[in-house]
Amino acid sequence: MLEKLWPFGRSRVRKAVEEALEKAFQDVGEVLEPLSELQEHEDHYLLRVEVPGLGPENLEVRLEGDQLVIEGEKREEKRTKHLAEIVYGRIYRAYLLPKDTKKEGIEARLAKGVLEVRIPREKRPEEPPVRIPIQES
Repeated sequence: MLEKLWPFGRSRVRKAVEEALEKAFQDVGEVLEPLSELQEHEDHYLLRVEVPGLGPENLEVRLEGDQLVIEGEKREEKRTKHLAEIVYGRIYRAYLLPKDTKKEGIEARLAKGVLEVRIPREKRPEEPPVRIPIQES
C-alpha cells in the first residue's frame, strides 16, 4: 500500500526516515568510552580495552598523575553507505591506578582490536586501617 501512496518505494522512504532520525539525534562531539577489564596478577595488572578498528597511529596511552589515559579517534570514511551501524568518533577513558602500581615499565600492545596495557606492581606493606574519631556537636 505504501508504494501506491509514495512513488519512491518502501526502502527509499525507510532509508530517508532513518537518515533524518540519525542526523536529528546525533550527538556532535560525543566521546565514546571503550569497554575494558582490569585483571590483577601477582606482579602486575593487565588492563584490556576494546578498540576495534583503531591502530597504534590512532591511539594514545599516557600517564596523567595517578591516572592512565587512553585516547583515540575512529574516523569515518566518506563513502556511499547502504547500512550504517558502525560507531565512529573520539574515544577517551581515564583509569585511576591502584596504589601499588609502578609507573615505570608500563607496556602497551595492540592485537585484534584489543589494547593490552601491562602495569607493573611494586611490593608495599599493607597499611592498617586508621580509625577516625567522631565528635559529637
